[in-house]
Formats: sequence, structure tokens, C-alpha cells
Amino acid sequence: MKVLVVAAHPDDEVLGVGGTILKHVAAGDKVSVCIVTKAYEPEWSKEYIARKVIEQKKVDKLLGVTKRFNLNLPTVKLNILPHGELNQKIATVINRVKPDIVYTHFEGDLNYDHTLIYRACAVSTRPPQRIKLFCFETISETEWNNRAFVPNIWVDIGKYFSKKVMAFEVYRSEVKAPPHPRNAKGLAILAKKRGAEICAEYAEAFMLIREVWE
Repeated sequence: MKVLVVAAHPDDEVLGVGGTILKHVAAGDKVSVCIVTKAYEPEWSKEYIARKVIEQKKVDKLLGVTKRFNLNLPTVKLNILPHGELNQKIATVINRVKPDIVYTHFEGDLNYDHTLIYRACAVSTRPPQRIKLFCFETISETEWNNRAFVPNIWVDIGKYFSKKVMAFEVYRSEVKAPPHPRNAKGLAILAKKRGAEICAEYAEAFMLIREVWE
């Protein structure tokens, strides 16, 4: 099975799907990651931008990601791009990977990059393609908006949770001190909550958007 994770920023792929990526890889599936945006100067330092490249390579090795695509579109500026351009760039990656499953952001996230990427993925995976489309939650983006994320798919990640935390902590600048949720403690709280919903220790939860049974 071929899996594609389409995410806005480096670290979103781990926050939303890190445990599930590990579970797919353990099952013999090939997982690709597409990061849509990139930081830029002067809003971010040259050191920060260079570090993100190195960190992504480390995360791929840790998670077992087969291929990573970086579209390098400007972070928090996707709204100024023609929507057809964003759709086409994501569609190009989907056509290269030919995934059976795509995981992407929840449309109701606080971060507008997430919303636009969801919409582009919904367009790029539409019928007659037979691609299963899931949305993931991104801690401190999904729950901070007023749109309810209502999962209908859960993945038991009990065997993989500790490695998910290790992968997230590779992105050093994204780790925040408690009570901010972006740290090992915050990830555990969410994973335990989702786990409790299915009587498991840790889980990740998703919204199934589209699936075709032929």
C-alpha cells in the first residue's frame, strides 16, 4: 500500500500522523511526505531555515519515510496564491506517488494554510480517482479554533507513541514548555484521550472524508 501525508509545515506530519506513519511502515507500506510550505527571510533566520532541512532528514530516517517532497511555497502566504496553482502542485505529487491513502489537515484548523491545503487535497483526490482521504488533527491548531474535529477512525499507536515523541523532538524549535501542548506531555494527553475513546493506551484519530467501495 502507498501512503501520502500532505502537511503545511515540518512537524505537522509528526504531530498529526507520526504514530500512524510508523504503523504503516511496520506493516510494509511505503509512506511519502509532502511538506507544502517553507519559512523565509527576514521573518525567519537563515539558521532556522537551514536547520529545518536537516531536521526533516532525521525525521524521515526515524519514521521510515520512503520519500519526502518539499513544495517550498511561502509559509502563511498560501492565501495569496491562485488556488489553481496550489491544487496543481499538490496534484503533481499525488500523480507521482499514486497513493492509496492521503492524510492531510482538518479544514477547520486555526491555521489558514491548513485549510487551503485540505481543500487542495480534496480537489486533487476527487473521483474518478480511488484514493481514501483522511484528515488529521494538529495539536494547538485544531483545538484552538471553534470548529469541532469529530473523528470516525482511530489508530492504536501504543507500540509507536514513544518514537512519535522522539520524532517530534527532532524539531527543536517547535517544542514548547508546558502548559503549552506542543511537548511530550501535551502529546501524551491527546494520545491518551484518543486512546481512551477506543480502550487503548495511545491512539491517533482521523476523519474519513472519502472512500469508494467498488
